[in-house]
Amino acid sequence: GLDVIISILGIAGAKFDHEKCLPKKENGKILYSKAFYNASVLNKNSNSYYNSTHFLLENFDDKFVFIGTKCAIKFQKEILHKYILDKDIIFKEVEDNSLDDIFEEVFELLENYENIILDITHGFRHQPIMAIFASTLSQFLNRKDLKIIFAKEEEKNKKYSYIYLDEYIEITQLSLLLTGFIRTLNFIGVKNLTLINSQVFENFSEALLSNDIKGVEKYYKKLDKELWRLKKREDLKHLENLLDMIYKELSILRNFEHFDIYLKYFILSKMTIEKNYLIVSITYIFESLREYCSFRFENITKNIRFRNSYEKNTEVMDTVCNIKRNRKENKIQKKFKYIYEKNRSQFKRVAKVYKEIKDIRNELAHINRDKSFNDIKNQIKDIIVQIENIFADKVLENIRY
Repeated sequence: GLDVIISILGIAGAKFDHEKCLPKKENGKILYSKAFYNASVLNKNSNSYYNSTHFLLENFDDKFVFIGTKCAIKFQKEILHKYILDKDIIFKEVEDNSLDDIFEEVFELLENYENIILDITHGFRHQPIMAIFASTLSQFLNRKDLKIIFAKEEEKNKKYSYIYLDEYIEITQLSLLLTGFIRTLNFIGVKNLTLINSQVFENFSEALLSNDIKGVEKYYKKLDKELWRLKKREDLKHLENLLDMIYKELSILRNFEHFDIYLKYFILSKMTIEKNYLIVSITYIFESLREYCSFRFENITKNIRFRNSYEKNTEVMDTVCNIKRNRKENKIQKKFKYIYEKNRSQFKRVAKVYKEIKDIRNELAHINRDKSFNDIKNQIKDIIVQIENIFADKVLENIRY
């Protein structure tokens, strides 16, 4: 069963005497008007009540905590005095118009109770405040059985229908998560998300940030499908702009599977440097240049047997950088003794950038004492431009051997 029902009190249910904080009376009787409350979603009696607090008192036999200003408490006690008798009720007073006090009281109650219904019908008539309040409380949904209810007015005709705000909470959560994803390309899901397949977002992020290029390709396709599915959902219309922004952000990956491997690494380097993932970006750019050189060496290496692609790429880079210590074992240098001398200027241009990449990788892998974050980021961006120019100039396209 429930541990507690929390309700934020307002001054609904009767005509109000502002000076005395009491309902107005005529011939000793309170001037009230009841309204119809549809409570089918709560499996309770739909009927006419003075207000939502009256509904709760009539339909639940649990512990109650009513939070309100001194005035609201005085007012509601007067209207509901006969329904309050024999009920387990705690009244908690807060300052006038103080959202801070209400937050504090509710958070304290959330710490002390497990199974909770929170009624915010009266305290938050303004929907933006209601949404902010509900989404702030949503952090507790992972570990609390918390149901937030709200009696929604139907077209100003004195009829109200109770709704659960869980769906609104999830949409608010989603907007925060998707905004974070646009800014960082990282998605750390929360439990119990029902509107989206959060695993697809998480898998894509994990692949991208762990330099798993096959994973990026695989999960981008799934993520693309998920984005289209979400865009078609009528109930997520107000997230459409965010979904469009993600779609645009990832549009560079649209034909990813058709690119050469060195271009795939290059694209991911550009994506990750913009999101400040320096180590991830420099690793992608390192692999991009190695794969590009290996691609340009295809005619030279096609008849040489290597143990694996790593050995092949390493021997290609040793050749380009004229590393003599490996000449005895280097199969390319053994077979083509004067390859470096014949292509000196091209090789030197590539080797210079490759050395810069290795130096930055080394700095990032160890404790960096000299350079600021922005220094290193700008260095990497400069390297990306240099490599883009190497690609554009078709350097190494005509290697003489």
